[in-house]
Amino acid sequence: MDMLSMTGFGTGEGTAGPVTITVEFRSVNHRFLDVSLKLPSLLAAYELEVRNFLKDNIARGRVSVSVQVELARGEVVSGADPERLAQGIRMVQTAANELAKATGEPAEPVKLKHLLQLPDLFRVEDPELDPEHVHAALMAALAGAARGLQEMKKQEGAALVREMNGRLEIVEQKLGEVRKLSPLAAAEIQRKLNDRLEKLLSEPLEPQRLAQEVALLADRSNINEECERLGIHIEHFRAAFTEGGQVAKRINFLLQEMHREVNTMGSKTNLMDITQAVIVMKDEVESLREQIQNLE
Repeated sequence: MDMLSMTGFGTGEGTAGPVTITVEFRSVNHRFLDVSLKLPSLLAAYELEVRNFLKDNIARGRVSVSVQVELARGEVVSGADPERLAQGIRMVQTAANELAKATGEPAEPVKLKHLLQLPDLFRVEDPELDPEHVHAALMAALAGAARGLQEMKKQEGAALVREMNGRLEIVEQKLGEVRKLSPLAAAEIQRKLNDRLEKLLSEPLEPQRLAQEVALLADRSNINEECERLGIHIEHFRAAFTEGGQVAKRINFLLQEMHREVNTMGSKTNLMDITQAVIVMKDEVESLREQIQNLE
């Protein structure tokens, strides 16, 4: 199952009868589904249906919806407006008579070319809209925009998963280094604790008691459990990727736990090689936490 990005764009067009509707979806990151929708007045009655369509087809993201409506008009002029034609003839005749009086020349007869200069003389009949045509065109446009958005979100999601897998491999690699170094870290901690206790204690302790105290303190600095838990989280992370779908919330929880384990490793040991590996793991986990916000 594909994993989807929340970033994408899709456009669709639907035509039924004289109605053509174009819909555009633009989606960006958001914790929940947040829709920005403004419909033309012709489609105002369908707002609830459009919002329900979006809820059924988009899980999360801030989605901007743009809708345009075009109405096909008749190819042939329906005819001249009778009232406008009569008024135009009177206007042109009056103007011709006034010009004749002013110039003393005979009035020019009213011709078609004069009337054609009048605005709005002819009318084009608007088509009668069938609600079924409007609804069919709208739903076809919504479906096309949803398909386009879904395809782009798949492509963006696949690219994001590839990048996140690369970062996860780095974390796993550095974890392997830490596991190899952890025995050295434990031995170093034990040596330092032994030296410190001998210097601080005013009264000498029995060798057996001293060994017990050192072992206890060294155990508190052991990072084996953190390494094991981090390894398990990585396995679960990969399993979630394999399953696909809307796993962002589950992966985000795993990343929180991974961040906690890596921080604990860093606080328990001062061995330079482990510290450097921890810094790299922490950076990669932080990047993963930012990237997972882009997935549904």
